[in-house]
Amino acid sequence: MRRKLLAVVLTAVVVYACIYAANSVLSSPNAALAIVLGALPAAACLWMILRGKSDREFLIRIFVAALLLRWIVGSVIYYKGWQAFFGADAETYDVFGNLLCQSWRGLVDPNAPWLVNYTNTQRSGFGMFYFVASVYYIVGQNPLVIQFINCALGASSCVVAYKIAMMIYPGQRVARAAAAFTAFSPSLILWSSQMLKDGPIALFLALCTLFTLKLRDRFTGRDFLLLLGSLFCLFALRNYAAYIIFIAMAGTFVLTAKRFTPIRILQGSLLVILIGLALSYFAGGHVQQFAESALDLKRIQAVRAWGARVSGSGFGGDVDISDPQAALGFLPVGVVYVLFAPFPWMMGNLRQLITLPEMLAWWLLLPIMLKGYWFAIRHRLRASFPITVFSIGLTLAYALYQSNVGTAYRHRAQLFVFFFIFISIGREVRRTPKEDKRPRAPAGQRVPSRYALREPFNISYQ
Repeated sequence: MRRKLLAVVLTAVVVYACIYAANSVLSSPNAALAIVLGALPAAACLWMILRGKSDREFLIRIFVAALLLRWIVGSVIYYKGWQAFFGADAETYDVFGNLLCQSWRGLVDPNAPWLVNYTNTQRSGFGMFYFVASVYYIVGQNPLVIQFINCALGASSCVVAYKIAMMIYPGQRVARAAAAFTAFSPSLILWSSQMLKDGPIALFLALCTLFTLKLRDRFTGRDFLLLLGSLFCLFALRNYAAYIIFIAMAGTFVLTAKRFTPIRILQGSLLVILIGLALSYFAGGHVQQFAESALDLKRIQAVRAWGARVSGSGFGGDVDISDPQAALGFLPVGVVYVLFAPFPWMMGNLRQLITLPEMLAWWLLLPIMLKGYWFAIRHRLRASFPITVFSIGLTLAYALYQSNVGTAYRHRAQLFVFFFIFISIGREVRRTPKEDKRPRAPAGQRVPSRYALREPFNISYQ
C-alpha cells in the first residue's frame, strides 16, 4: 500500500512538472533552451549509470527524482525572481559573467580594473565567471541555462555518493542511504538549483575522491585524466579546497595501497608528483604564491572582518586570528559554527527560519555521523582515508575562513556528500546488532518478506 501511495505521489509530481515545463517553454523560448542544454549533462550521467553493472534501476530512479526536484525548485526561483533572496551571488555571476563574455566579443574593455578584479585567474572562484561567460557566449545571456546545468550536476552527486560508499563500505544498503540523503537534502537541492558554485564544488569534490579511490586500487589512464579534470575544475572554483584534497590524495596513494611494497610506494609517489605538477600548471606556476595567500592568517583575518561587518549574521569578526596561537584558540568556536549554525536564537528573518527543520534533523544525525566516523577510522581506515582527511581538513579550513553564518551554512552543504556517507555507515552499525538479536525463523519456515529483502551485514575488517 505504501509503495502504491508513493507511486501515485511521484506520478502526480512528474505530471505537474511536465505541465509546468511545457507551459514555461510555450511562454518563454529561454526555458526551451535551458531544458535542452540542461538535459545534456543529465544524459551523460544516465549513460554512465547504464554502463555500470550494479543497482542501475535504483540509481536511475533516484537520479531522475533528484533532477526533477532541482529543476522544479530552480524554475520557481527563476520565475519568481527569488535569486537575491536565496543566493545573491547568482546576480554577481550573471552580471560579471555576461560582461566577461562581452569583453571576448570586443564590446567591453577586457582590461577594465573592475572586470579584471573579478575574473583574475589568481582569484579563488574565477572559474564560475568563465563557466557563465562560456555558456553565454554560445546561447546568449540566459541564467536559467546555468541553473538547469547546475541542477544536473547536483543530481549527479547522488550517483557519485553511491559509488564512493560502495568502495568504502561494500554494502548496498549503506550506498543507497548515502545516495538518498544526497539526492533529497534540502540544502543540496537549494544550492544546486541556482546559479551558484556550491553544487559544482560538491560534485567535483566527490569526483576527486572517487577517482582517487579507483587509482589507489588500479591505475588506468582514463581515471587519471578524469581525476586531473575534476581537480582543475575544483581549483578553478575553490583553490584552497584543491590543495587540501591534494594532501588527502598524496596520503592515499603513498600510505594506503593494498600491498604496502616498495613498488607500490614508488607508484604512489609518481602519481603524487604528476598530480602536483598538474596542480602547479593550473596555478600558472604560482603554487607557492597561492598556498602562501591561502594560509596567510593576516589576509584571512581581513576577509573575516569584512564578512562579519557586511553581513547581517556575522560572528567572530572582532577576534584577531592573525597570530597562529590565536587562530588555534578560535578554531573550536569556528568548528561549532560551521557544523551547527544557524542556531535557533540567531534566526531573525524568514530566510533563516526556513532552515530550522533541516537544522533539527542535522543535529539529530550528528551523533550517528560521529559513530560512522569512529567505525571507519577503527575498521576501514585504508578505504575511508581520503574522505576522512579531506572532510576534516576542509571543515577546519572553513572554521578559520568563515565569519558569516549564511556562508558557513552554504559551505557545510558542500561537504554533505561525505557526511552522508558516514551517517549511512553509522546507521548501519547501529542497525545490525538490533537485527542480529531478532528471533530467526525455524528451519523450513518461510521468513517474513520484510526481513527477506534485507541483505546480511557482511564486511571484512582488514
